[in-house]
Amino acid sequence: MDTLKDVLLVFTVVLLVYVLYQRLLNVLGKKEKSTRYVEVSETMEWEGRSLKMTVESLRPMELQIAIKGNDGRELMRLSDRQLDKGTHAIELDCAALTKGRYYVWLKTPSQEYSRYFEITE
Repeated sequence: MDTLKDVLLVFTVVLLVYVLYQRLLNVLGKKEKSTRYVEVSETMEWEGRSLKMTVESLRPMELQIAIKGNDGRELMRLSDRQLDKGTHAIELDCAALTKGRYYVWLKTPSQEYSRYFEITE
């Protein structure tokens, strides 16, 4: 009877270690996780009254883009776009915006990203 208990206890511990190991592999799977997010370029360039930035997607996904005011109110909404795998240039026409501080808001199915910019002229 004691032998059976010992065997069941060892089997349970081995099964628990296996399950935890599999969960750990899923959590640490860097390549799998990183494909869910877009990589946004650190640089934003002004060309006249247009703001340009680039994003890189490792798989196809939908991207929503908006410009929001400093108070969080949505001022402009660009049409949603479907990103293919690769690098994409995003151009935002800021001619309708007055002097002040704004931020670009990007949303994919897995993340939300915002970045401030300021119009001084």
